[in-house]
Amino acid sequence: MLAFEPVTVQTALRLGDCFAAQPFRACDYTVGAVFQWRAYFSSAVAFCGPMAILRADYPGEGQFYMFPVGAPASDAAALEMALSAIETDAAERGVPLQYCAVPEEGVAALCARYGDRAVCTPHRDWADYLYNLSDLQTFPGKPFHGKRGHLNRFLRENPGSRYVAVTAETLPRAQAFLAGYARHAELDKPIEREEMFRSMELLDLALPLGLKAGFVETADGAIVALAIGEVIGDTLYVHVEKAVLDVPGAYQAIVSAFAVHAAKPDTRYCNREDDSGEEGLRRSKESYQPIRLIDKYWVAIGPNSQGGQNDDAQ
Repeated sequence: MLAFEPVTVQTALRLGDCFAAQPFRACDYTVGAVFQWRAYFSSAVAFCGPMAILRADYPGEGQFYMFPVGAPASDAAALEMALSAIETDAAERGVPLQYCAVPEEGVAALCARYGDRAVCTPHRDWADYLYNLSDLQTFPGKPFHGKRGHLNRFLRENPGSRYVAVTAETLPRAQAFLAGYARHAELDKPIEREEMFRSMELLDLALPLGLKAGFVETADGAIVALAIGEVIGDTLYVHVEKAVLDVPGAYQAIVSAFAVHAAKPDTRYCNREDDSGEEGLRRSKESYQPIRLIDKYWVAIGPNSQGGQNDDAQ
């Protein structure tokens, strides 16, 4: 049986090393996303050789494993060891062998292993939006005419505004902004209140977790927008993005500034996560012209004819 343990700052940092070895760009395989939602999904992690195995409880749907991460794709032996360990763990715990948030690369591996025993179901509501980083930095050309206009209005009406990185010195100001934002936000649904609380917690621990965070402030020091994210490989992931709605262009200002200042020189893409099926959020994320959606699948492994789990892997 795998030795699962809760996700803490220490285990999240160890997970970061495992995530860095993966070629897929799904937000579920990032330090910030795992840590932010660890309580909501009762997340736990076990380590199997070089591989990390995450487990999550989806409310109303049951317990799921996530696709193992940590070794390069060329290390077939490490993946085989991790998948076999998951099979054994599920059997010993008496739970279904099922996976959540599996990227396409993981689906291919599971289908190769299990054949038609693997039932793969895509979830559009959980698909991530992937953008060209340079598009979000400058809003170029006709497709971004509206975004560029909003940003230019913000800059015109707020001369002297600037982006400020969150450091130990500026963290209290960022925390005060997010707390004030939460007090005035319309959070009608439980999941919205959960997201807000977890965003505040993520900001509190952004520095120990090695995350990027920053805010846009006006010349008089008023913070109007904030973002939290991280860079893994060639992709900037944005976990939290908040802006004052009655300041025109504030959202475009933080989108652009965070894409400029949080990225590294070799960063090419930006993942702004999923829309969770919220129509307003979907329209907003589509309006920033994603280059693709990163599909994620729920994969259930049915029993084989001999009643074991692993005949197809021989």
